[in-house]
Amino acid sequence: MPPVNLIAPGGSFRPRAIRLPLRAALSTILCVGSTGAAAAAPAPDSATAGTRPARAARTPPAPQPQPVPGASRLEQITVTADRRSQNVQNVASSIAVITGKDLATRNVNTVFDLQYLTPSLQVTPQFGSGQPSFTIRGVGFNDYASNNAPTVGIYLDEVANPVPFASNGMMFDISRVEILRGPQGTLYGRNTTGGAINYILNHPTDSFHAGLNAQYGRFDAGKVEGYLSGPLGHFIKVRLSGQTQQGGAWQHDDRGDRLGNVDRAAARLIAEATPTDSLKVTLNIHGGRDRSDANGLHLYSPLRSLNILYGNAYPIYPADTDRDIAHWGTSPQFAREIGISPDSKPFSHIDTGGLSLRIDQDFTGFRLTELASYDAAARQEYDNYDASSLAIADVYYQSRANVFSNELRFTSRGPSRLSWVAGLYYSNQYLSDQYHSGFMDSYGFDRVVKYSQMVNTISGFGQATYRLLDTLSITGGVRVEHESRRLYDFQSYMLSGSDPGNAPFGPRQHYDYTRPSAKFSIQYTPVRHDMLYVSYSHGIKSGGFTTYNTAAPQVSTKPFKAETLDAWELGNKVDLPGQNLRLNISSFYYDYHGQQIQSAVVNPQTGLVGSIVNAPHSHLYGLEFEAEWSPLPGLTLTQSGGWAIGQFDNFYSVLRADRINGTYVGVYASRKGDSLPAPKLTLNGSASYRWSMGDYALTAGMNYALRSTYRSLFGSLYNVAGYTLWGANLAFGPRNNRWTVAAFGNNIFNKRYDVERNYFVNGDTVALAGMPATWGVRAVISY
Repeated sequence: MPPVNLIAPGGSFRPRAIRLPLRAALSTILCVGSTGAAAAAPAPDSATAGTRPARAARTPPAPQPQPVPGASRLEQITVTADRRSQNVQNVASSIAVITGKDLATRNVNTVFDLQYLTPSLQVTPQFGSGQPSFTIRGVGFNDYASNNAPTVGIYLDEVANPVPFASNGMMFDISRVEILRGPQGTLYGRNTTGGAINYILNHPTDSFHAGLNAQYGRFDAGKVEGYLSGPLGHFIKVRLSGQTQQGGAWQHDDRGDRLGNVDRAAARLIAEATPTDSLKVTLNIHGGRDRSDANGLHLYSPLRSLNILYGNAYPIYPADTDRDIAHWGTSPQFAREIGISPDSKPFSHIDTGGLSLRIDQDFTGFRLTELASYDAAARQEYDNYDASSLAIADVYYQSRANVFSNELRFTSRGPSRLSWVAGLYYSNQYLSDQYHSGFMDSYGFDRVVKYSQMVNTISGFGQATYRLLDTLSITGGVRVEHESRRLYDFQSYMLSGSDPGNAPFGPRQHYDYTRPSAKFSIQYTPVRHDMLYVSYSHGIKSGGFTTYNTAAPQVSTKPFKAETLDAWELGNKVDLPGQNLRLNISSFYYDYHGQQIQSAVVNPQTGLVGSIVNAPHSHLYGLEFEAEWSPLPGLTLTQSGGWAIGQFDNFYSVLRADRINGTYVGVYASRKGDSLPAPKLTLNGSASYRWSMGDYALTAGMNYALRSTYRSLFGSLYNVAGYTLWGANLAFGPRNNRWTVAAFGNNIFNKRYDVERNYFVNGDTVALAGMPATWGVRAVISY
């Protein structure tokens, strides 16, 4: 797929000529949007596409471009990681790029699948819920609550999505995904310590294009995508796209009932207007509806909770021997409280919607960008955290969030030794949350937490690059951010049990900070196609509040502080066009202060209280590489890997609380030298070969992803064993990409593995299994 470069650096917008009206077509196509279709038949670059006659369907296909002598067979990828279009090999930071074609070929459906296409990234569902936890280079944040910010920022066309449960949306009609490793802040809407994941969407085309993609796979999993794109008038063009996913239940219970069906649909409309050569207005309206089953958990060791709580008279339930099995069910009381039947399947229902408006105005020497957005999300989710039909640890979430953000940005234009970006950013985030716990069989009661949270963020940022020599550049950036978090109307009380009733509101909590983040790098190109860089960056992750069920809210809701990370990185990016080889290598060292850890504190009256705490000091270091090689025409090999080692330097965590003279006293242990919770080694690789058969082509490929053992902070019992997954794909179609038939297989050797292990109640060890072997066939038609 050719690089997407909507706006050439320093260029201006050009009015669009009328190609083909879409009004009639818009009224006849209902299901639209296609990653696969867009990847199979990429739209022309919107800034450089030539005109097309109205009867383009009868126009003979354009001749295939002939290879340029001495040019590399490897794809040249343009990114906007530094807020300007440039070759990824010229960006002085570690960036992984996943193209829309790769997403379609590997059947990537959600954000959880991204980790198997790039090194150093881990995405895990918290307790198997629909809320993802992101880790890049060992920097992550584990929290099943809804109110705290992740360490990795998620962006859709530069709009930040700070609500964790709303980031697990459908992935369709995407040009590419850029994964930035290391602290971000001097260029992006929010500060992060781990990195950023940027989704770059496909935008409207100058001439009419359409595509449809239908897919069927194992477990009756179906997916339909499509898109419709082109001009509506003299200077307006639109792109309407969408996707629906159905089926796919791969888990079962003892009675044979299935769990895991997907029921999702989403659509997006992007309209672009260019009334003048220097003005461009982009409107993005989007929405999604999810009525899917939730993930089921299995017992990987015997369930001992009742035996531990009440003595040997209570049974111990055996561990599951089948990873695909799941158990569900709850007490009549809890079912009545949350409005379900006791034998209801776990479910995850999330609705999202919003819009963004972007205005780009070119002036002499700079571009002014105004980007405003509003997004809302609502969640209803019921999970069984005990992996049984008992009411030991059942949970129900009811959340509502909305985010308004506005960014005003100035970007330099034109040829100059100095290029720069500067701007102001504001965000207002509101969350209303309820979190229910069904503890009737374990503790004899059910509890609920209710609260609201308001977050206001305002910041100023700037970054500049100065080219000292043709081969030497320096970059410096700074950001000053003020954030105000307010937790109010907090209640935690019993719904049923020995003493049900409403509790008074807990104390209002607030946490404010004003802190800078910064970046400095030196970029040196001693010879052509070989770029060396060294960089330093200082990142911040917001503080927040622990909002778990507790009888001591005055203790548990005390704010934990913002964490900071100082990152040093050394890298080398090499392109050898004559050998069709690309190799990127980087090393890093992270100095971590105030790392946010899921742990506990001691309340003298009630004992241990689950809480997020700050570990004073820890560190990380590691290496990464990404290689791509085409030794023969049609053959492409890729290999990437990441290795990260981290440990605590100064951290005391509570082991237990002993009651002495009627007061609970904590017993602490030093965690100095303990490993940070993340896989140390990640590897990804692929091989593909394309055979030319006259006007047709056949492409076959294999791929793999390896993750080493994830070591838990809670002890070796909760370690997640390492695993390796293999996949394969096959595609056939004409060289003009008008249609394609394809087949794919993921985890083709049916590796049995877990992606999450944890416990919610003592003696209840639960795991979320990874997907077994899956396969599918796909047909793509594009115009």
